[in-house]
Amino acid sequence: MFDLHVHSMYSDGQGSIEEIAKKAKERRIKIIAIADHSCEHPLGLDEGKAKRRREEIEFCQDKYGIRILDAVECGIDAEGRIEKPKHDFELVIASIHECLPAEEYCRRIIKCARNCEFDVLGHYRSSIFNTYSESVEMDLEVMDVLKENDIALEINSAHRAPPPELLDEIGKEVKKLMFSVGSDSHSVSRVGDVGWSLEVLNRKVGRWRCVLDRLAER
Repeated sequence: MFDLHVHSMYSDGQGSIEEIAKKAKERRIKIIAIADHSCEHPLGLDEGKAKRRREEIEFCQDKYGIRILDAVECGIDAEGRIEKPKHDFELVIASIHECLPAEEYCRRIIKCARNCEFDVLGHYRSSIFNTYSESVEMDLEVMDVLKENDIALEINSAHRAPPPELLDEIGKEVKKLMFSVGSDSHSVSRVGDVGWSLEVLNRKVGRWRCVLDRLAER
């Protein structure tokens, strides 16, 4: 099992890298990604924090015998851009953290996917940010640009995003997508809480391609 979206005390999470790694080991999670917010967030990573965090990640990876990805979650801004410190991250998640009209929400994502390098689109159509839309056409356009740029769609258990019915609405195209699974945990107790995400994928998609396969090809 794996959890590819966990926040630590290096941004707005509550747990240290070691506490997170220990909990993952206890729950028999083989791969986790520590994906703290990037530098656009008030508590996010800068170059110094990213370097210190990597040292802790490498220490805990050896100590607990699990794979810990050095990751980041970047906010997508009004220009469809993401910002991150100068650091060689192993996994980059890009997400919108604003309440926006559906058309603007999709516009930003599409522009970002076409112009920026990232691996995963985070919590698409999250109800927390009131981004639900009945426009299947816009959703299909977003899914197309993800496929074109080999970007994974995250199934996020904290946000219950995307809405499972969206995967039905995009029909057979869902089989062509790549996926990621994340708890979006901000507390140690929720590390590995990806049951909802895996259930949705198994029920709505069946066999699916994981972003980890893409990372392994690098």
